[in-house]
Amino acid sequence: MHTVTLARNEISPLLDRLILQLEAEGRLTQRAHFCRIQQRIEVAHNEWDIKSPIIDLSSASAMGFNFSSTADALVSSILDKTQVLVDGLAGESLTRH
Repeated sequence: MHTVTLARNEISPLLDRLILQLEAEGRLTQRAHFCRIQQRIEVAHNEWDIKSPIIDLSSASAMGFNFSSTADALVSSILDKTQVLVDGLAGESLTRH
């Protein structure tokens, strides 16, 4: 499956739920961070475009955010899905035209 489509189908719904959860918890800085990633996934056209937001998701734990148990479960699910994409991207030879 095309990486961009996979990211939109697998990760975007989880990001939507996480963003709503963070808003409900009043964690607006974290919400803004994940909204920016979500927007970059939505406008991605190819594997080159999707790499940066996927890397940002992969490094979410390094941001130092503290999550509630509900948000943490969503982040964990997102990171699991992200790892599949990272593995796929690492296995591809991307040629830029």
